[in-house]
Amino acid sequence: MSAPDPTFSIQVDLTNPGQFFACCGLLELAYRLSHNARGWFEGATFKIADAPANFVAQFLACDARSIIADSKDNSSKDDSDKGDDKTVPIQLATPFALRLDWWITESAQQAKLKTWSAGQKITDVLGEMRKHFKNAIAKNPHDWLRVAEPIKSPKPFGYDSRLSRTAALDMGHNDMSYVTAFSPAVDVLTVVGLQRFRPWVIETWTRNRYCTWSQPLPADIAAVSTLGLIPQFIDSCFEFPIKPRDSQGRYKLFGHAQPARRPQ
Repeated sequence: MSAPDPTFSIQVDLTNPGQFFACCGLLELAYRLSHNARGWFEGATFKIADAPANFVAQFLACDARSIIADSKDNSSKDDSDKGDDKTVPIQLATPFALRLDWWITESAQQAKLKTWSAGQKITDVLGEMRKHFKNAIAKNPHDWLRVAEPIKSPKPFGYDSRLSRTAALDMGHNDMSYVTAFSPAVDVLTVVGLQRFRPWVIETWTRNRYCTWSQPLPADIAAVSTLGLIPQFIDSCFEFPIKPRDSQGRYKLFGHAQPARRPQ
C-alpha cells in the first residue's frame, strides 16, 4: 500500500535520539488535533499525513501552564501535583488538551529520562525555549529541527545529542555557557514526545533502544513500534547512552546513537 500524501515533512538525523523523539512529539501533537493523523519515516525525512498543515503553529501559540499554579486555590487538589516549577506538571490548553507529566512517573525516573536539574525549570521549555523554537522556524523554515542555534538562556535540557560531543561537556564543566549551540525544537518537542513515546531500556544509562517505522502509523501504534514490539513495522533500530555530566549525575545528556540489531 502506497503512503498517503504528507501534509507535513521535516528533515531528521536518526542517529540523534533527541531528533527522533522530537518527531514523535510532532506526531503526538498532530494526533491530538486529528485521530486520522499518521506519521512515518522515509529515509532522512519524517512525514505526517491527515493532520492540519498548521499544527506546529497552533502548538507554538497554545497556552501552556503549570498545573500547580492554576490550582493554588483548589483545596481538593491531588497531592501528586505538588511540586515546583522544576518538575511541576504542565497542561497544554485547547486544542491539544494534553497533560505533560512523564518526568514524575516511576518508569521515566528509572529510565533516567529526566535530564534537567539544579537551576533548570520544566516551565522554561514550554516558555522561553518555545520562543527560541519559533525563531528557529522563522530563520530556517524547511530545516528547523536539525539547525543548531546559539542560545544562552534557558540552558539546554540535553536532548540534542550533539551536546554530548562538545569538548566542554566531555570535560565535565558545570557551566552550560560552554555549550555553543543546540536545537530548541529538539528540547521542546522531546518533552512532548516522551509523554507517550519511550526508548526500550536494555541497560540503564548505557543502552537505550528506539526503532523507526516506514509505514504510516497513528501515535498509539507508533509508540509501541518505537519499542520494537511490532516486528512487521520495524524499519531501523538505534541504541544510545544517557550520560551524566558529573559524579553526582546532574545535567544528564542524550548521547549519539549507533545502528543496532533488530530485536529478536
